[in-house]
Amino acid sequence: MNITGVPLGDFCAITDDVSCRKYGGNVVVASDAHSGYGNTITARLRVMDSRGAGARTAATGRHGPYACWHAYRDVLWSMFEVYPNARARTALETYRGISGFERDYPATGDRNVGSAMHPACIADLCVMDGCGDAEPLFAPTVGDLAAVEEAVPVTDDDSILARIERELRRADRYAPEPLVFEGPESLAGVPDLAYSGR
Repeated sequence: MNITGVPLGDFCAITDDVSCRKYGGNVVVASDAHSGYGNTITARLRVMDSRGAGARTAATGRHGPYACWHAYRDVLWSMFEVYPNARARTALETYRGISGFERDYPATGDRNVGSAMHPACIADLCVMDGCGDAEPLFAPTVGDLAAVEEAVPVTDDDSILARIERELRRADRYAPEPLVFEGPESLAGVPDLAYSGR
């Protein structure tokens, strides 16, 4: 990700602090992080143990040194608390200041990073159950999708069932497209014939 308005040393210190407090020191700044022109830095978050706290899998299920959505959330939140006017450009979104981050980051957890045949939301790829759920960082607002997600508690009894329940709640928020009649008038009113959902 590209970050403007934050020195590399400060970003590394913020990451270390969050990593030690929430992820047992497992989340680190990748060794290829560097300062760019002006006050811009390029950095990625990585994990030292791909099966530890703050790690996620690829959409295919493969383990690697990937930091999870919650780890990025916590590090960027802490960064924006110290540098409220900073800007961060990631593969999913560009955040302009703390208000842009609070507004736009929660929705990125629902983005499909898998394929059409095997969809996977990035927030669901964490290696450890309950990752990042201890302290919600965003206060839900009216109409916020996060408020709908939190309205029905998800149990840890069976993570697959919990994911299915979450997907069903997400699908219930969208109204189906109305049916329109396409065909000869002689078929008007006949159920299930000559109607389409487009």
